[in-house]
Amino acid sequence: MISIIIPTLNEEHYIGNLLNDYLNQTFKDFEIIVVDGNSIDKTREIVKNFSKRNKRIKLIVSKKRNVSHQRNLGAKNAKFEKLLFNDADISVEKDFLEKTVKELIRRELKVSGCYLVPKTKNAIDKLGYCLLNGWIFLMQYIYPHMTGQCIFSTKEIHNKLNGFNPAIKFSEDNDYVNRSKKFYKFRILNSKKIYSSTRRFDSENRLILLLKYAMCPFYRMLFSEVRTNIFNYKMNADHKKNNFCKNMDFQKF
Repeated sequence: MISIIIPTLNEEHYIGNLLNDYLNQTFKDFEIIVVDGNSIDKTREIVKNFSKRNKRIKLIVSKKRNVSHQRNLGAKNAKFEKLLFNDADISVEKDFLEKTVKELIRRELKVSGCYLVPKTKNAIDKLGYCLLNGWIFLMQYIYPHMTGQCIFSTKEIHNKLNGFNPAIKFSEDNDYVNRSKKFYKFRILNSKKIYSSTRRFDSENRLILLLKYAMCPFYRMLFSEVRTNIFNYKMNADHKKNNFCKNMDFQKF
């Protein structure tokens, strides 16, 4: 039994695909909680239509547009002990839950993540993800890192951590798993991978974006968590499909 929590903000191009992926899972004992930041596109309409057809899907509308707050709100309303935090623009194979839940139980893991596979043919993007996966593998034993695309946790650990920190502007997901090591070991799962959208690489300068990703962990280790917009990291940066997002003050997407 697992509660899947997906924060959204203007994700009409992606959320339906992910919900379909989960409804086609071989593992059936789950619920999906979509916590929407009051989207101005068709995201909520799409989720509502899914929820009418399947009661395992729930929609919560958050008054606050903040990805950490939305994840915490989803966890607060989750009915299962096991939690899985996803971003809306990923894809999973039909045996994803079956294989990962079995591995979590077998390895006695409470906090974990998966390696990422980019949905692209671009060589620079593939290199970036290769470097990211290498970093995730090496640092899991020392200073755990995992993106919000896939974080397994539990209510027990989530409560001990007081959830995700809404004050952090960049890498709040990495902060969450790093703090979790105080209570339980963090390890990466090997059974399945997450298929990741590269929309951010398509909408921003690839080399500058890779540099931001490379600098951020060292900044965090040397100084502190990123509580200002020092990296000029734009949330929900799918400008090609979500042009209306560009000029809005989104606190954390």
